[in-house]
Amino acid sequence: MKVGKNIRNIRIQKNITQEELAEITGIEQSIISRYENGIIIPPIPKLEAISKALEVPISKLLELEETEIKKGSSIANSFS
Repeated sequence: MKVGKNIRNIRIQKNITQEELAEITGIEQSIISRYENGIIIPPIPKLEAISKALEVPISKLLELEETEIKKGSSIANSFS
């Protein structure tokens, strides 16, 4: 999953800095940076705070890229 990439893209689209997102959510800027860089995956309560701050549903943060969907379906098919 590209949760961090989605957070970054949406944050940039909304013209919000990491520092501003940190202030709104109460999550340290360094942690937001680690989420966006894929170093760590945010737990559900943090995703809820981020989605609320960015005014998008959590599902938007969790969306997969088309290539990941295809990759996932081929893996699932191999177990059928």
